[in-house]
Amino acid sequence: MRLLSLLALGLASCSSYQTDFKKAARQFEQGESPAGSWKGTWKSEVNGHHGPLWCILSQDAKDQWTFRYRAGWGILQFGDYQHPVKASLKPGPVLPIDDKMTLPKNFGTYAVKGTVTPTQFNFRFSGNGDKGTMTLTRPK
Repeated sequence: MRLLSLLALGLASCSSYQTDFKKAARQFEQGESPAGSWKGTWKSEVNGHHGPLWCILSQDAKDQWTFRYRAGWGILQFGDYQHPVKASLKPGPVLPIDDKMTLPKNFGTYAVKGTVTPTQFNFRFSGNGDKGTMTLTRPK
């Protein structure tokens, strides 16, 4: 019964995330900003695990950005967690990131480093005995 409750909560959260994801995709589809919806994959270089990854990137203030993630592994989707980052948009426009993010539910703290442009999102992550890549593009 507990598993069924957790699945129900996850599906409700998934629906809200999907709605917000589609709204962000429409809002930023023609922009020259890294903000908006992103879709791709994450992959561990340690154990080969991989899965889908979605991100809604928003600029909250001049140098304050929020990465809102949802990830998957196999048939599971998990997340809807936020990673606030202080970063300055560089000419191009390029958003360089070199930060740490703490995942919910004791999944650990990870260093993330990479760049986001209006058309590319490439990060490396490391921590909690793992390391790998996050590669995303604009959804079709």
